[in-house]
Amino acid sequence: MQQTFQNVIINRQEINSIEFEKESVEISLSPGGEETFEILITNYGSPTHIHFSVSDELKGQIIFRRDNPYVLQKEYVSVVARIPQEGRVLTKGQIYITAGYGSRKKGFPVQLGKIDPKPQEHSEDDHHAGNQDEELSSQRSSATLPVKMLSHPKSGSGVDGFSSFIHRSFTGNFSATGRKIPKNISENEKLPMNIAFGGFLLLVCLFFLYFILPSSLQFKVGFAQSVLFSILFVTCMIYILLKIAEEI
Repeated sequence: MQQTFQNVIINRQEINSIEFEKESVEISLSPGGEETFEILITNYGSPTHIHFSVSDELKGQIIFRRDNPYVLQKEYVSVVARIPQEGRVLTKGQIYITAGYGSRKKGFPVQLGKIDPKPQEHSEDDHHAGNQDEELSSQRSSATLPVKMLSHPKSGSGVDGFSSFIHRSFTGNFSATGRKIPKNISENEKLPMNIAFGGFLLLVCLFFLYFILPSSLQFKVGFAQSVLFSILFVTCMIYILLKIAEEI
């Protein structure tokens, strides 16, 4: 006996009621393939005729050897499933059973064919190739990064580096690597640098004024004042030079 892929039960719940043992049926075939199955009809009521039909999607692919059988108690109906050589790989449709001379009609879903695994394999290959391209791109970026860093001149060298350092000193940013510094640290470092630069500039201005002003306007500087100015000048210079050395 051939394989039974569906059991249709009629007249069990009420007159002309239709039930299916399986909610849906899958028939695995490849293009050019053909297979024969059996549908079992079980009748719990009076002998009657039933009618088989299919949806438009399955026409020509699902063929009933008897599409209007007379059912006493149990009856088998042969069904031929085929897919043309150039047909669709997968087709979904419905098989309908009509009872009570057209008063009741009910169907169940049928999937005819196989899901083509090639697109999935292709997509996995593409995904794998994409991952390889990303890894190669990442490796190239990592390889070229040290070259770019070496070719870039240091921001703290020469006159440009000194002017850049002075600008960053007054804006509170002393990080040579460009990382963000918390606000409270920047403010704490900004104040002593401003004081050091201010004291340095003040001492330089006083020094030049001492020689530029006329003798009538010149101010007198004692020994203690000279020592104090010298200490302040040296302190400011050392502090500024240490900060420049840290930047370099």
